[in-house]
Amino acid sequence: MIIQNQNQNQNQNQKINSMLTGREIEICKLVARGLSNEQIAKLLFLSEGTVKNHISTVYKKSGVQNRAQLAAVYVAQYEQVITDTSEVDNYLATHADARLRCVGLAVLPKIIPLIIQGRPFVVGRFDVSVGIKQYDFEFDKSTKAVSRRHAAIERGPCGYSIMDLGSRAGTFVNGKKITEPYLLKNGDRVSFGNSGADYIFEG
Repeated sequence: MIIQNQNQNQNQNQKINSMLTGREIEICKLVARGLSNEQIAKLLFLSEGTVKNHISTVYKKSGVQNRAQLAAVYVAQYEQVITDTSEVDNYLATHADARLRCVGLAVLPKIIPLIIQGRPFVVGRFDVSVGIKQYDFEFDKSTKAVSRRHAAIERGPCGYSIMDLGSRAGTFVNGKKITEPYLLKNGDRVSFGNSGADYIFEG
């Protein structure tokens, strides 16, 4: 059933591509990556209003009604973009409020950029049964030690704090499993589970 849905999305994607300009397709891919209008505007050197207008035009041409639907039909591009170190990822790492730098398994993302916009930044694992990004940062579907909704990071008056969201393998700071929000300090080692998803907090 999942394969059937993916094939339907790819067919719809090809149909939509035939109706869109190159710039509109480019913006669609960034929407599927989870970028906000502000982030897309900075990356493409456009105004935020221009990005919003492009997305509105895409809605009219394609018949989709929101960003989630748009991301769903671009699932193939989304899978490709989240696994490489593209210009998008470089932009996010450079403009992040803070970041987590990988010191664990070499195959994991080197940087988790923490762009926090008025709500907790949720870290999880890509859910193939849903097929689209749900949280702010998602590890690859093969990273089984990380739960689909694993931990959240907030920025408050005293700095950044992390809390576990009921993950199966737990969240650790400097080797200790946390059971309540923990105020992060620069250089703290954050581990999502106990199988090598280890990062240093820099902020």
